[in-house]
Amino acid sequence: MISDLKPGDNILSFYVLRKKEMRTTRESDEFYAALELGDASGRINGSLWTDAKKTYEIIDVGDILKVKAKVIDYKSRKHLHVQKLRKANEKDDLSEVELVPKSDKDSNDLLLQLDALIARVQEPTLRQLLDLIFQDDDFRKRFARAPGGKLWHHNYLGGLLEHTLAVTNIAVQVAQNYPGVNEDLLISAGLLHDIGKVATYRCETVIDFTDHGRLLGHIVIGSQMVADKIKQLPAFPEELAKQLQHLILSHQGKLEQASPVVPMTLEGILLYYADEMYSKANAFLRVKRKDAGRRWSTFVSLMNQYFYLGPDPDLQKES
Repeated sequence: MISDLKPGDNILSFYVLRKKEMRTTRESDEFYAALELGDASGRINGSLWTDAKKTYEIIDVGDILKVKAKVIDYKSRKHLHVQKLRKANEKDDLSEVELVPKSDKDSNDLLLQLDALIARVQEPTLRQLLDLIFQDDDFRKRFARAPGGKLWHHNYLGGLLEHTLAVTNIAVQVAQNYPGVNEDLLISAGLLHDIGKVATYRCETVIDFTDHGRLLGHIVIGSQMVADKIKQLPAFPEELAKQLQHLILSHQGKLEQASPVVPMTLEGILLYYADEMYSKANAFLRVKRKDAGRRWSTFVSLMNQYFYLGPDPDLQKES
């Protein structure tokens, strides 16, 4: 697995091609293929020099590749000096190869937690809506498998369900400090706020956007999915539908963060901050695992900052 590689290792393994780019060196016009490879444990960059142009043309993002390489230390990061590679074929035994990251939590246990949260909802039409959506076997399976993101937080199979439960639980716990919160509405919105991600991402060998997801975004898709289900419940109160839709549409908090509207209700504020806190904390932990052993993370472009990961162990010994 990529996470176990050490400089000096010679490897012959299967990886997914996540990115590819033809480059030239600064010192000459020599071409090489810059690759990003991945498996279930992480990602690693690599360089292919031999037959680079020819190989570049016949491999595509998402392909499973059999890679022979040496692990080197490049700018204090593990890097693959690729000697040769080819596409995997039907003769390769890929049954034990773990290529796609997935949640380490049991999905059946998480689904039981989902059902327990739904059972807390007492308002009859909200409960009907949740049952209509989450008791659909096909949707339930897709929801349990879906990633929570492409690159940022919960970017692994099962990440969406894991994220949804945590955000809902955080919002409900914080709500205990504020009398007057509509808990049934908050739970319902927490469970539904990201359901559009089921249609936003696809995951075969890599997590990527669907056309629908890239064109519309998960918030709009999710809002429309909920609106369509509400139409199947004629008794659903118009005011309740309006507030539920507002929570889904505003859950990313700011217009510049792709929220169509900002939170304008108490439940909306609680949901936004629960989502924001858990997403960023999960992303921090992912960065910390990736940069294990470093005092500071590499630059995190999505947040435009570095993370402090811990004190210098040598300084700790001196003190």
